[in-house]
Amino acid sequence: MVLQVRGALEPYQAYNAITSKLGYGESPLLDKVFFEEEVKRAVGSFELQFHYGVFYAFLKLKEQEIRNLLWVGECVAQDAKERVWDGIVTIF
Repeated sequence: MVLQVRGALEPYQAYNAITSKLGYGESPLLDKVFFEEEVKRAVGSFELQFHYGVFYAFLKLKEQEIRNLLWVGECVAQDAKERVWDGIVTIF
């Protein structure tokens, strides 16, 4: 499935950062790559002048924070503490 997504996104210049992270062999999880890109764009919206997109970006970053907390909780509950950093998307 990763190869199909990579093939669909390669012609578009805006998605080159995403397709470069998706390898042909072993690659990171597809959703994590998309979440990292979403966080990068949301954080970048705080560097511009005031606009209403900041509120949307704030909500998206809070959603990612909740996903990170759920991931850590699931890893602790399943006694897989060594996998905690594999699924966390750093925000700042």
